[in-house]
Amino acid sequence: MDDAPIARPPATTAKPIWQRPVSRRTVLATGAAGATAAALAALWKGNDLSQILDRVRDYTHGYQGALSTPRARAAHALRRAGFGATSVELDRYAAMTSTTMTQSVLNYQQTSNAALEAQLPTLDLTSDKGPAAGAVQAWWLQRMVQTARPLEEKMTLFWHGLLTSGLDKAGPAQMYSQNQLFRKMALANFDELLKAVSKDPAMMVYLDTETNRKGKPNENYARELMELFTTGIGHYTEDDVRESARAFTGWTLTGGKQLRYTTDSAFNPKYFDSGQKTFMGKTGNFTGDDIVEMLVPLRATAERLSTRLFSFFAYANPEPEIVRHLADTFQQSHYNVGAVVREIFAMDAFYSPKAYRALIKSPAELAAQTLRATGSDARAYGAAVTASAAMGQMLFYPPNVAGWPAGTSWINSSTLLTRLNFVNGATQRMRSASPSATLDQLTSTLVDGNLSPTTRDGLQAFAAAHPTNAAGLLFMVLATPEFQLN
Repeated sequence: MDDAPIARPPATTAKPIWQRPVSRRTVLATGAAGATAAALAALWKGNDLSQILDRVRDYTHGYQGALSTPRARAAHALRRAGFGATSVELDRYAAMTSTTMTQSVLNYQQTSNAALEAQLPTLDLTSDKGPAAGAVQAWWLQRMVQTARPLEEKMTLFWHGLLTSGLDKAGPAQMYSQNQLFRKMALANFDELLKAVSKDPAMMVYLDTETNRKGKPNENYARELMELFTTGIGHYTEDDVRESARAFTGWTLTGGKQLRYTTDSAFNPKYFDSGQKTFMGKTGNFTGDDIVEMLVPLRATAERLSTRLFSFFAYANPEPEIVRHLADTFQQSHYNVGAVVREIFAMDAFYSPKAYRALIKSPAELAAQTLRATGSDARAYGAAVTASAAMGQMLFYPPNVAGWPAGTSWINSSTLLTRLNFVNGATQRMRSASPSATLDQLTSTLVDGNLSPTTRDGLQAFAAAHPTNAAGLLFMVLATPEFQLN
């Protein structure tokens, strides 16, 4: 890392250091001036970011009883199943048994989201070009922050990263409609979701199903359906790709608008290749739905999706016995995603030391959890969308059809500074009337009270030097390595 700052205030600025854009020198130089700069330097002391995060993981994994208390288990579950929790929410969930807590999180359809729906801005979906991309992105981030059904939004985020489409080809209204589809079918049967998404306008534009015609098949969707969405490489042939593409002919976009802005699709028989097709050893006049029904029951699909789900909610590279168990659940439940997710949250492995803080918050997760901690208004969501893009995750705009790489790729010398600058701005915008909290209260709610000695020393030094600076103290807690881990 070099010492070049992201931004510097004018020389005449007299704001406390924590209120200024954070530079590499402020964060990393152990001799930086000022109490806050010294604390930040202590929080992120080291030459390599991956080593810093590994040190935090190693400490917390070895921490005796890290997930032994009901409150810590509730906080862990609510970070993974949603976007963090308030102190009041933690107390409520901690009073439940593990089974009741899991049921409460998973049975979100029984919880009203009317308050959220009343607060969301109205998006113009009737004009020729639909809403602006930024408006749709801010609309979704607001859902993440304010929802009473966090798992619903977390699963929508999961599907957006797996069954990818993006604004580089699809229009904002199309991405909005796809987002609503993922929300509606978040925990549905996987075969039904795949059938629906294959006819979804955003997917049809993104992977060229719209141009897939009898006599001129386009193989893009057929290939990605197998390579990324179901079995993975090694379980199909190039002939299977070609024949599958023929089966997905017939669907087209309707409505008379430009391709990028059309939000309706329909089946047109004249575009459909009705000839015999041979797919994975079977021959028939197959449609796209038939292809899905042949791919989803395969063991390779069950294991691949189970691995993706467990890695999203618990930790990467699950043990073979975990994958086998979840794949069995998937197949025995007739490919029900909700059954697999329910099983993940009930497993001992989910609450194991290996799972605790094993994931790095994605930019969307960091933005949502920060806004939940600091409060937010309509302007905050747009700013958070912009910051998330600079952190490496622009909602509705994945880097490619494989989605975001995630993991340690989320944090480097540049994105870390963007994260801290975003948190800095969010705490500066806090309402002055917001109730203050002690260091113990903040760390208990935001990081389970489980801190490395380096972090604890840095926070205590700041609290002692600035006893009345409530916003600065919150910034310091949100800037810790521990808070970057989910």
